[in-house]
Amino acid sequence: MIGETWALLRLNLLTLPQRWASAAIDAFGVACIVAVFVGLFSIAASFRTLLMASADDGILMVLKTGQDSEDQSVLDRDTARAVAGLATTSDPRAIVSPESSRAISVKRISQGDYVDLSVRGVTPAAFRIRSALKVTAGRAIHPGQFELLVGRSSQREFAGLEVGDHLRLADSDWRIVGVFEDGGGAIESELWADLPVLQAAFRLGPDVHSVRVRPSSRAAAARFEAALKAAPHLGVYALPESQYYERMARDLLGTVRFFSVPLLIIMGIGATFGALNTMYGAVAARVREIGTARALGFGAFPVGAAVVGESVLLALAGSALGAGMIYLALNDWRADTNFLGDTQFAFEFVVPGRLMLEAVLGALGIGLLGGLWPAARAGRMPVTEALSER
Repeated sequence: MIGETWALLRLNLLTLPQRWASAAIDAFGVACIVAVFVGLFSIAASFRTLLMASADDGILMVLKTGQDSEDQSVLDRDTARAVAGLATTSDPRAIVSPESSRAISVKRISQGDYVDLSVRGVTPAAFRIRSALKVTAGRAIHPGQFELLVGRSSQREFAGLEVGDHLRLADSDWRIVGVFEDGGGAIESELWADLPVLQAAFRLGPDVHSVRVRPSSRAAAARFEAALKAAPHLGVYALPESQYYERMARDLLGTVRFFSVPLLIIMGIGATFGALNTMYGAVAARVREIGTARALGFGAFPVGAAVVGESVLLALAGSALGAGMIYLALNDWRADTNFLGDTQFAFEFVVPGRLMLEAVLGALGIGLLGGLWPAARAGRMPVTEALSER
């Protein structure tokens, strides 16, 4: 039976040049679906990689109760001091880093337009709390000075961010004194400044957006979280930094799914009907060949299996084309976008092999569905009727 199926499948494939137009349309439709699927979900995968590269299980982020985003969280001076006091009381070796941010306008190298980038106000504790952060060029900022430290990803994508350059911000002249790296994470899309200087220059007041705490042990972290829960009047909560970024990645993936899944379903239905049309046409064009094969002793199953096999192979060719084009176009491509808020994030596209495999399997499902009904028609066709066709 396998030998019969293979012989008929080879015969079917040999006739493809005679109906190349319909076969090409079928394969191209599948390629488009795969390209859209891989392209859209690669965005979510790339951003998850970007975010999780900045995540540290050892850091607790303290945010305002009811706020999921650091940008929307506001802690007044008294609250921030109280949080710092609870952290050092629970663990005298804890590192406490109050932080705030402000959006500034910078020029993109690739497009020449101006977009918003985030300037994070930090204290010296911010450098100790992030164990992976390294100043790779120049030096760190000095407290009390109008100086900026630039993330490596920002420097690659935006103009005027080289060491020694000057930026005019809030009617003050700021000098870029160094470049930092942090494992390629989201924080590399920021600029850093001294927190009190940033607050004064932009008239932000003493409020901060978050307080990061690195306890010396898990037990100390548990004591600190318990202390925060025992002080509900502060109106804050703590969560691991990794959980914070994981939540952001999950929200982005949900958005991508919301917009892409209906589109993919519609395209999938269209591609399935396209495969049906192609294979019905193939069966109709080879009625006498099918009748001859049946008269020579080929069974109904090999005849139908050969039709399904042809449909699946066309889908496979289309999926390989679509996945290959997206991989070559996007993988390792550097870009920037503001999907996560108002400010830009520089990132590198990642096209996971798992995602391409899922796309190929989905495309094979389309090919299978598109070939089943024409295969059933070919297998059930009476031999005398098939031989009488002209």
